[in-house]
Amino acid sequence: MRRRSRRTYKGTSPEAIVRQYDYLGTFYRLALGPDLVFSYAMWHDDDTLESAQVRKLDYHVDAARAGGAQRVLDVGCGWGSLLRRLVEAHQVEHAVGVTMSPGQAAWIREQRWPGCEARAENWYDHQPDAPYDAIIAIAAIEHFAGSTLFKARRVARYREFFERCHAWLRPGGRLSLQANTWHDRGWVAAMLLPSEALAGPSDQLGGRSGKHVAEAASGGLRNLREGLHASRKVFPEMFLPTRAEIVQASRGTFGLIDERRDPDDGARTIHAWLERLEANRDRGSRLVGANAVSDLIREQRTSLRFQQERRIGVIRMTFERR
Repeated sequence: MRRRSRRTYKGTSPEAIVRQYDYLGTFYRLALGPDLVFSYAMWHDDDTLESAQVRKLDYHVDAARAGGAQRVLDVGCGWGSLLRRLVEAHQVEHAVGVTMSPGQAAWIREQRWPGCEARAENWYDHQPDAPYDAIIAIAAIEHFAGSTLFKARRVARYREFFERCHAWLRPGGRLSLQANTWHDRGWVAAMLLPSEALAGPSDQLGGRSGKHVAEAASGGLRNLREGLHASRKVFPEMFLPTRAEIVQASRGTFGLIDERRDPDDGARTIHAWLERLEANRDRGSRLVGANAVSDLIREQRTSLRFQQERRIGVIRMTFERR
């Protein structure tokens, strides 16, 4: 098999995207609610999943200063919830969404929402008809570097994305980004260290007994096993960035003007999804098969635990074009 050129490699392959969103998506769409938002919501105490998702969408619109704009780009637009919100609630004239999922793009077009355009393409290949006033990318960057374990290659891919956004935006335009990220110590520490060590100083493992070290090693192996299962069965060719990698990639093209971490948002969202996935297990088995349903629910339970143990988290970052 020929090795992909680093110059032309475009992240998650079309085949993996189709499996994740057009095949498995027929099941997990049952958990997302009527707006079909497949990213972590922004919660207040009395929220439903639906109200928390609308709050998240509105947050990114405000952060990007997209309200009332002529043209806004949504990178990784999913089933179009943000596109519709931009036009119907925030008076955007033309909202353009790019998705690698042919099924998602076709579904959006079938809705015939005025002012909304869906393109089935990789952001790498996007050629805008005119500059954008704002760009929003929610839970998209996780696809940009595929499954590479090499930090330098990941940062290079993220940097190329920032460079493209810089070229697409008007001067002073903003990019609002939401990402699922590894713990700040990186993916190896996030996988292998016990949760209490992640919460404390880097030398916290010092002085531990042999029993505690063995327990930590066992937990780390379990995490690796579950991570490999997710990467093979549910979300192949994906890799989470760290905050530092995103910031490093943005230097020279964008300034980071705001960020927020809401550490419970991921866990609350997954918990809501899991309740609905479990309630629709039988229906899902008829749609995609019992094994695929079990794989997805297993992956979501692992993600819930990783969120609760702060191995992974949600970060929202606002950048302004230099």
